[in-house]
Amino acid sequence: MSKYISRNTHLVAVSAVALTLSAVAPASASVGKLLWEDNFDSFNNEIWNVDIGDGCDQGICGWGNQELQWYHSDNVSITDISGEPGNRGLLIEARKENIGSKAFSSGKIHSKSKLSVQYGMVETRMKVSSVDTGLWPAIWMLGTSTASWPAKGEIDIMEMGQSEQARIDAGFPNADIDSYTGSNLIFYSDAACNSANPTCAASVAWQTDNAHLSTMPLTDRFVTYRLYWTDTTIRFTVEDQGIEYAMFDQPFTISEESDEFQAPFYLLMNLAVGGNFTDAKMNHQVTAPLPGKMVVDYVRVYEYNGMGEVKVGNSSDSEQGTFGVFTDLTQTDNKLTAGVDSDIYVWNQNSISQGNIAPFEGEQVIAWDYRPNQWFGGGIQARQPSNMSAFAEGELRFRIKIPANVAFKVGISDTYTNENWLTFPANETKYGLVRNGEWAQAVIPVSELAGPLIALQSLKSHFSILSVDGQIPKSPFSMAIDDIIWTGGGTSTTLDSDNDGVSDELDQCPNTAPDTQVDANGCAVVSAEYGITQLSTQSVQFYVNTSDWADVHYQINDGVQQNVRMIQNSGRNELVIDGLKVGDEVSYWFTYLKSGGAVDTAQQSFMISPATWM
Repeated sequence: MSKYISRNTHLVAVSAVALTLSAVAPASASVGKLLWEDNFDSFNNEIWNVDIGDGCDQGICGWGNQELQWYHSDNVSITDISGEPGNRGLLIEARKENIGSKAFSSGKIHSKSKLSVQYGMVETRMKVSSVDTGLWPAIWMLGTSTASWPAKGEIDIMEMGQSEQARIDAGFPNADIDSYTGSNLIFYSDAACNSANPTCAASVAWQTDNAHLSTMPLTDRFVTYRLYWTDTTIRFTVEDQGIEYAMFDQPFTISEESDEFQAPFYLLMNLAVGGNFTDAKMNHQVTAPLPGKMVVDYVRVYEYNGMGEVKVGNSSDSEQGTFGVFTDLTQTDNKLTAGVDSDIYVWNQNSISQGNIAPFEGEQVIAWDYRPNQWFGGGIQARQPSNMSAFAEGELRFRIKIPANVAFKVGISDTYTNENWLTFPANETKYGLVRNGEWAQAVIPVSELAGPLIALQSLKSHFSILSVDGQIPKSPFSMAIDDIIWTGGGTSTTLDSDNDGVSDELDQCPNTAPDTQVDANGCAVVSAEYGITQLSTQSVQFYVNTSDWADVHYQINDGVQQNVRMIQNSGRNELVIDGLKVGDEVSYWFTYLKSGGAVDTAQQSFMISPATWM
């Protein structure tokens, strides 16, 4: 039996239909076919978003780096490339002008929610004006994961404008800033956590040679930068004067700790002014000639070593039928698996520790012990956004075991920061949840769960639980949550898994034995000659419809075979066995008297299911 409790307290948006561009090539191949490109002959609004402001509206004032610029759409344009007739490129321009609350303006574009890349060779050809002190051009990538930075991962393909200390740490103390460029990878690491680094961001460039120092300035001329990315390694290069140089001595090896880099990422390009990356922390320290310019000729993604995928549009297909958020045995069309494609978060770890309540079904359970007089909360978050739009008329179902006198809220959230909560008062039945302190089930219409704001097409958290303000428990207690599913998502893709003639969407007994006669709900009917009927999550009844004697031979989970004479009851033989639990497998067969003598039936099996009791 496993219990789940998160030790990670660190916690972006999708549109319509996805077009997947991928390639497969012989394993011996290196750089393969072109998967996608933008030559910036015009600005493609279907691929690129333009950022506006100083980041405060996104909760990251100064864009998380104390940057000095205000991003504006006027600073992003398409321009003719000087000296290359007929060729055009993206122009991002940094200017000295008061706008918003800043003394500088500049531009930034990104492909979040519109285009994502997973593996391949990413190549860009670009040039920048002198960065001197204060300009910070960058082409980089962020994970599409619902996790916060740095847990979503960051891939910095090229950056210029590094501080003097960063150049010293990388082993280039006398480097000319206009001749110096670097790359980096950032991910979440427990080992990186300390008081000076509360985000736990691990940087592979920290005090490492992660750069290229050219024999001539890298400014005012085109330079080609490349990222080579597979599911096991990442490396960066720069092509300078016709020669390709590696940015690191060795490729980065992706491990379990850095598995952020085994998921899709989106692209970003910007020209920042000042900030922690540079030596210009204040406006007067910016000495770079302005206006500063960053011109991108193209961005291209190629297959690399047989790998590479580019998705244009919605990166997640619509879920259908029944969707499991946290369940072992309930039949679903698709489901999340904690630690694989979802995570269980505890938001106040001072209030919750791992508990010992046994699962309602299967082997896994979310079991917590509560410490009194403080708020509690946690939930299940998918690592990638889920499109749950087909469930607009469906239901969220979950099992919970919690004292009747504890009030709580259940909610969901999307990738646009919207969230909605519904309250379960203490000692009051709501959404079918009987408050008696034992395992019980709630069934919530998704229309109420989502409210007016939740974007079901881009869901981040499929289930969260939170204490109610003003009703903080004053005594310790234990609680557990299990069998969390979404139902009613249109037509199931697994229509009749047990071949009983009843759709899985309607089947209340999805584990009926082969050849068992069932009713409209998929449950065995008593008019069948013999069989088994589930009475509860703890008991079943064997039956043989004969007025003569009958024996049942059964095993529970391949245990010792029991041979029992059944009880005659009004022309029917019956036997009830108790003490079972959800997930137990009962193997059985019958011997009974039939015209012509005693007969043995074929051996069959039956699994105890929670579905009958939904």
